Amino acid sequence: MPFESAVELIITPKNQQIVFSFVETWLEAKTAYQNRDKNNKMYYLSNASGSPPAIAKTIDKWPIRESISDSKTSVGMDRTDDIKKGIYQVLKIASNYKEYREVKTALISNLPAYRHGEEYISPFLKILWGYEEDVENLSGFNVLKQEKMRRIFDYIITIEEPILRDFEL
Repeated sequence: MPFESAVELIITPKNQQIVFSFVETWLEAKTAYQNRDKNNKMYYLSNASGSPPAIAKTIDKWPIRESISDSKTSVGMDRTDDIKKGIYQVLKIASNYKEYREVKTALISNLPAYRHGEEYISPFLKILWGYEEDVENLSGFNVLKQEKMRRIFDYIITIEEPILRDFEL
């Protein structure tokens, strides 16, 4: 089992303090990332972009005129280009397999879109779509029955804040 050692470390009572320190470090890095807190050194660990702290230039001899990467290093689903590509891919997969209602689509990432979720994910959560050939005329109205509709994505699978519609873990 590949994670056996990690599980053993976590469940062993004498390791409780170190496990808590891992969780505290994670929460600090997450908060620094979410808040774009450049005064917190964890921001540079989690975001890996921007100008490094002054100490990096003096102690670590970081080149004076260089910064760290660019927006391509945003974590998890906060890479907006990946969100856009992911939405296209789930639509493409769903349209290729439209006759198979059991085929579900998902965006999968280690972390949710902490910074860009409201702008790039939330607007798509309640959208249903369908095909023109499935439109029926009922009492003079063109309708698309709900059972013929699909979601943009059925699931967003992430470590935190997953969207698991009608699915229980």
